[in-house]
Order: sequence, then structure tokens, then C-alpha cells
Amino acid sequence: MAMEIIPVHPGFGAEIRGLDLAGDVPEADWAAITQAFHSKGIVVFRGNKLDEAQHIAISLRLGDLQIHVLTQFLTTPFPEIYVLSNALREGRPIGNHKEGMNWHSDWSYRAEPAVGSVLHGRICPPEGADTLFACMHLAWEALDEATQARILPLQAVHSYAGYYDRAFPERPLTAEQRAATPDVTHPLVRRHPGNGRLALYVGREVVKEIVGLPADEGAALLDMLNAHAVRPEFVYRHRWQEGDIVAWDNRNTMHQATPYDDTKYIRLMHRTTLAGERPIPALA
Repeated sequence: MAMEIIPVHPGFGAEIRGLDLAGDVPEADWAAITQAFHSKGIVVFRGNKLDEAQHIAISLRLGDLQIHVLTQFLTTPFPEIYVLSNALREGRPIGNHKEGMNWHSDWSYRAEPAVGSVLHGRICPPEGADTLFACMHLAWEALDEATQARILPLQAVHSYAGYYDRAFPERPLTAEQRAATPDVTHPLVRRHPGNGRLALYVGREVVKEIVGLPADEGAALLDMLNAHAVRPEFVYRHRWQEGDIVAWDNRNTMHQATPYDDTKYIRLMHRTTLAGERPIPALA
């Protein structure tokens, strides 16, 4: 069966059908998948039950991989795989639980944030545990001209330690992890190098302040932009099924995990992270 690319939202995202990712995928199909990844922001593959080595292999088709700073959750034989789960092994967590419950793009707190991620649903609860994706191209393009002009030259501070300390006070970062994730400054509006479009670069919790603005003014602007960025018309909800692969481009999307009954269900997700690049300012 020939590969098909089916929209999942009127403005962004695509489902790729007709491929077995565990098999031999033609080079022409990989070229089309890569193009969809960068232009659509999200690509979805249903029902591909891959082993860990296969997951890494398809991730490498989209870019080089990096190792997560939370090394306690690299619990497979492959350090490239970051585990998200509420499961225990010998009484200890095998993965990070309740991760990503805020709107964010991965590793925005690094000088060279992750280009994207490839998430594999290995055990998925039958209800809850969806992932929401918001298109930052659409969010930028829907702003009025006065707001666009105001924010185009601005920069914001991204803080992993600030977010993590609030989200997980019961398991603080080690000194080494804190040293590896200092605060960084990025443009509030970035340009995608693959398609040239502009995108908002915001996120709840991790983006803590706007450079050069009084604290109250900056906080009000961030609140407005964060609320605007996740309006329903910009959002795709992915309802996970076991075997799903979802790859997203952090340069034009944000995402957020949603809750599930973790006393009733086990969830096991494997994520690879595509090596980063410095954001391109909108005015560059």
C-alpha cells in the first residue's frame, strides 16, 4: 500500500499511513516524512510496535540524538531513551511520572534546545493520558499587528531549575543536574529554519520573565501570550493507542501531557530527543 499523509488538524499535523516502521521504508518516503515533520510540526504513526533499537533507528532518520539530563530515568539498555512511566521496578520508578503537565517545548531551557522528540506509546491507559499539541506558527499569525510589532524584538528567560523546583520539590535536582541547566535567554519570536515561518516561543512555568520589562508588565505579557498560544483552534489532541509513534518539531509546536488515573493504570512511554540548535530570532 502506498504511503498516505492525512491531516490531523486544519492548520498543522499529519498522520502517516501505509508504512511499517519496523520494515524497510523507501528513501523517498523518508524524505516526505521529514518534510512533513518540519512543515506540519507533528507526524503520527499508528500501530507500530517497535523494539527499543528500532525506535532509535527511526529517530536517527530525523536527526542526531541527545541524552536527557535526568539520568535516573534512562532505565533501558539504551541511554538515548528517556522513560516516562508510573511503573516501579524493585520498588523504584523506572521513569519520570507526571512529567510535562505544563505547556512547553522540550529543552527550551538549553542554549541549543531540542529540535524535536519521538515518543513511542508502549503501554497506554484506555482513558486519559492524552497529549495536546499547539501550533506556534498559527498562534503568531493570529496576533494583531500591534502585538506582533511589540514582541518581535523581545527576549525571554527560560529556567529549568525554577520549573523543576516547583513541579518536583520531593525529588530535587542534584548539584550536577542544576549546574548543567543554567537559565538561558531566547527570542520571544523565532524563525523556523526549514520553512521560514515565524513562531511564538513561550511556555508556562519554564519561561519565567521577559528581558528588559518590569516584572509586572512582563508577567502580564507572558500570561496573555501563553493563553493566546493554546486557544482551541491552534490545538490538536492526540489520544494514544499502544504502538503509536508521534514525532514533533519543537520549533513550531508546544505540547502538554494530560492526567490519567495512575492508581488504576500503568503508562509506559519511551522518548528520544533530537539534538538541538540555537533558536533563530525573528529579526535575524
